[in-house]
Amino acid sequence: MRKILVVIIILFANLLSAFSISSKELTRIDSLIHIMTLDEKIGQMTQLCFSTITLDGSKSLDLNVDNFRESVIKYNIGSFLSGSDSYDKWFKFITAIQKIAVEETRLKIPLIIGIDHVHGANYVTEGTIFPHNISLACSFNQQVVAKVATVCAIETAPIGLTWNFAPVLDVGKNPYWPRFYETFGEDPFLCSEMGKTFIKTYEGCPHILPAKLSACAKHFIGYSDPKYGYDRTPSEIPAQVLWEFFVPPFKAAFDAGVKTVMINSGELNGEAVHGSKYLLDTLLRQQLGFKGVVVTDIKDIERLELMHKTVENQKEGTFRSVDAGIDMYMACNSYLFIRNMKELVAEGRISMKRIDESVGRILRLKFELGLFDNPYPSKQLLSKVNQTKNQIEAREVAEESIVLLKNDGILPLSKGKKILISGLGANSKGMLNGPWTFDWLGAPENQQPQNMKSLYESMQDKFGTKNLKYVDLEGINSEKEKKQFIRDAKNSDIILLAVGEKPYSEFMGNINDLTLDKMQLNLMDAAIETGKPVVVVLLEGRPRVFTEQADKINAILFAGYPGIKGAEALVNILSGSVNPSGKLAFTYPLSVGHVSPYYNKPSEYNIYWKNNPVRKNLFPFGQGLSYTNFEYSKLELSDTIFTKDNQEIMATIRIKNTGNLPGKEAVLWYVSDEIGTISRPVTLLKHFEKIDLKEGEEKTVKFIIKPNEQLSYPDKNGCQILENGSFKILVGGLEKRFYINKTNALF
Repeated sequence: MRKILVVIIILFANLLSAFSISSKELTRIDSLIHIMTLDEKIGQMTQLCFSTITLDGSKSLDLNVDNFRESVIKYNIGSFLSGSDSYDKWFKFITAIQKIAVEETRLKIPLIIGIDHVHGANYVTEGTIFPHNISLACSFNQQVVAKVATVCAIETAPIGLTWNFAPVLDVGKNPYWPRFYETFGEDPFLCSEMGKTFIKTYEGCPHILPAKLSACAKHFIGYSDPKYGYDRTPSEIPAQVLWEFFVPPFKAAFDAGVKTVMINSGELNGEAVHGSKYLLDTLLRQQLGFKGVVVTDIKDIERLELMHKTVENQKEGTFRSVDAGIDMYMACNSYLFIRNMKELVAEGRISMKRIDESVGRILRLKFELGLFDNPYPSKQLLSKVNQTKNQIEAREVAEESIVLLKNDGILPLSKGKKILISGLGANSKGMLNGPWTFDWLGAPENQQPQNMKSLYESMQDKFGTKNLKYVDLEGINSEKEKKQFIRDAKNSDIILLAVGEKPYSEFMGNINDLTLDKMQLNLMDAAIETGKPVVVVLLEGRPRVFTEQADKINAILFAGYPGIKGAEALVNILSGSVNPSGKLAFTYPLSVGHVSPYYNKPSEYNIYWKNNPVRKNLFPFGQGLSYTNFEYSKLELSDTIFTKDNQEIMATIRIKNTGNLPGKEAVLWYVSDEIGTISRPVTLLKHFEKIDLKEGEEKTVKFIIKPNEQLSYPDKNGCQILENGSFKILVGGLEKRFYINKTNALF
C-alpha cells in the first residue's frame, strides 16, 4: 500500500510540474486584466523594434530615454525586438528599459524582449555562430541540434532576451525560396524531430535557471513552398498535402510545448495567412490545439492592404488579423495599430472579451518565463558563458554537418602538395557565418569577429604558407582573367575553390535562376581546363546548379553557411583529421527546371519509357560520403504482418565499418506504402540514428515500427488513415516487405 501511495505522489508531482504556471499566478493574471485600461491592454498586444527607441534609429543599443518612456508610459508597449551589440551593451540596455517598465509604469508589467537567434547568439558581438538549420539537418543527429540549442540558451539568457524567434519549421521543398537555409530540409519527419529537439532543449535548458526562455515555431503555415519561389508570395498547397507535409513539424512543436508561434508572411490558397480565420483559429487553435501566443511577422498586418490587397486600409487589416486570432502585432516602428484597435473597440467590432483572450495569453507567457519575479539580466549567468568551450562546440557541430558529396580519391589532401585556393568564399568570413549574423543580411567583412579565421587562413595553419597560393578572384569575367588564373595554377598540384552565394535574407535573396552565376562557373571551367585535380567547397544557402562542372570536378563538399568555426571544420575534413559524416537533408537538383523532393512520385511510366531512364538529380537526399566504408547486411523483421492496432514490429540491420578509419554513419530508415487510396510518396523517412563505428566494428541498429505512427497518413481533413496492404522497409540499399491485414483498417 505504501509503495502505491509513493507512486501516486510521484505521479501527482509530475503532473503538477507539467503546468508551468501556478493557480496564484493565474489569479494575478485575472486581477491584472480586470484593472487594466484599454490602452494598457492594447499596449501589451504591440511589439516595437528597438530602432524606435535608440539614439540613431539603428540596432546599436544606445537608448533614447525620452522615446522609450513615451513608448511604455504613453503607449503602454509591452514588448520589443531586434538589436545587435556586445554583451556589455545588451546587459545595460535591457536592465535600463526593464527598470523603467517595472518601476515607472502604473501596473509595473515587465517587458518581453524578442530576438532572432536563429543559429546561435547571432546578435551578440561575442556570440557563438553555428551553422544554419539546413546544415544542422545534414548531420542527421539530434544531439547536434541539442548542442546548438543549449549554447544558444546559455548565451542568450544572461542578457534578458527571453523570447527567441526560432526555430523555422517550414519544410524546405522549394530551393528557389530564399529562406531555404533556415529550414531543416525537405523531409517533414526530419523537420519535426530537429525542431522538437531544439524547442525542448532550448526551453528546458537547466544551465540558465532560474531564468527561462521561450522558443517560437515559425512560420505557420505553408510559407516555404511559394508557387514561383519568391519570398512572401502565394503558395498553392492542396489540403491533403498541407496536412501530410507542412502540418507535422508544427504539430510536433506544439506537442513539445512550444509557447509561441509566428505567422506566415505570405498567402496560402488565396488567403493572406495573417487574415485567415480558418488557418489561425480553425486549424491552429481548434484542430491542432495550440494554446500559446500568436505573433505576426514584421509589419505584416499593414501588408494585408499594401501587398495582399485583401482590405482597403490598415484599420480593416487590423480587424481582420485580430478577429482571425493574432495576439501580438510586430508593429516595429509605428503606433497606428494602437489607434486602429481603439477605434475598432469603440465601434463595437472588436470586443473586450477578444482583447482579454490575447492579453491573457501574453501575460501568462510573461509569468511562465518568470519575468514578474526576475525581469533583469543576470550577471551570475553572464559570468558562466564559456566562450572557448562554446567555440569548440561550434567547430564540432560544423564538422558533423558538412557533406562530402563527391570524392574520386583526391580527399583527404596529402601533405606536401601545392594547393591553389580561390573563389568567392576563399578568404571571406561573411561567407562562413552567412546571414542573420550581427545584421539581418549578415555583417560586412570588417564587422566579422576578429578571432575568426577564413578558409584561406585555416588552410595556411594546416598546410603551411609555402604550400598554399591564394588567388583573389570571385570569378572569371574575361579571357585575360582566365589565362592569368591558368598561369597562377601552373605550379600547383591541386586547386581548391570556395564558391556559392554571398549572404542574403528573405526577399533580398529572390532569384530567377538556380544556376550558379556565370563568373563562378567560368572559374570552375578554368580550373578544370588546367587538368589538375579540382576540389570545390559550396558555401551557399540553397543548392545552386553547376551540373556540367560537377561531373568533371574531383571532389565536392556542401558546407552551407557553416558558422564561426566553419573554416577549421572544413580544413579538418579536407586534411583527413576529421572523417566526414553529413548527408544531404535535401535533394540537390540536376537542373533549374525539374526540382523535386525525394518523396515526390513521378510517373515511372513516363520517365523510364522504353528503358531510357532520366537522371532526376545531381545528388539525392541522403547522399553523403565518408573516408571509410560501411556495409549493411542482415535486415530482419520480427514479424511481417500487422493484425492489431497496438502491435509493433522490430526491424534490425547490421552495419559494419569495413574501412581502416573510424567513422560516423547516419542510418536512414524509409518506409514505402506500395498502394494507397490517396497516391502515396515513393518513400518517406521514418527514423534516423547516427552511430560511431571503429574500423572493423559492427553494430546492430533497430527501428520499432508502430503502424499508427509510421504507416498511417492524413486525408484532406487531417483524419488519419491506416489501410490494409503491403509496405516495404528500406535502409542502406536493402529492403523487406511486410503487410497490414486488419478487419478494421480505416479509421
